[in-house]
Amino acid sequence: MADKKKSIATTGTLPWGASVAAEVLSNIGMPGGNLLVSLVDAYQEKKRTEASELLIEEIAAGRHGPVNFDSDDVDPFIAVTLRFARAVEIGSSRDNLRLLAQIIAGLKKNKALTGDAFMRWAGVLEQMTRDELVLIGIAYRAQKDYESSPVEGGVWPHIIQGLRNAGYSEGDISPLAGCVTRYGLLSLHTGFGGVTGYEPTAWLMELGELADLELVTTKND
Repeated sequence: MADKKKSIATTGTLPWGASVAAEVLSNIGMPGGNLLVSLVDAYQEKKRTEASELLIEEIAAGRHGPVNFDSDDVDPFIAVTLRFARAVEIGSSRDNLRLLAQIIAGLKKNKALTGDAFMRWAGVLEQMTRDELVLIGIAYRAQKDYESSPVEGGVWPHIIQGLRNAGYSEGDISPLAGCVTRYGLLSLHTGFGGVTGYEPTAWLMELGELADLELVTTKND
């Protein structure tokens, strides 16, 4: 049992936490410790398999098309896949992991694959909530539409309407946008007439070229 706990505890934050919970349950006399460790081990293995399949899919024929690696890519590819694995271990959702896999492929396609470049985006995307993903996808599309056909009032009203269509109430929208500003993907601005709103940053538009930000489009599954 001790060996089992040790192997799980060293794989990442979630398994380590589960092994602690199992030990506590056992020591206070509650049943379920052994089962908990086994279930978490199986869950983690399933997550690793799914994540590997996502990454292979995006590299083989994903959003950026087939991506070919050569010997010069070995070191940066190891660095980015280790960072990708960390996102898996902390429990990033399937949508978050798919976006991260697309970024790896996109960086390689753009001849910009480095550990630092991927780290920049991994730190942003790995723990974003579904609501935040919906918002950045809508904001990205609204900005692209605005650039091709500018309209009075700017981008923010179109982001609001997009979020309403996705199932968000009026009271949800500004707080959600405020949360996303901490990632540097939206910025607060005051428009004509003193109306306060949010607008996409250049960083968000750069991210949208690497990953399909419109992957998640509604509040609920």
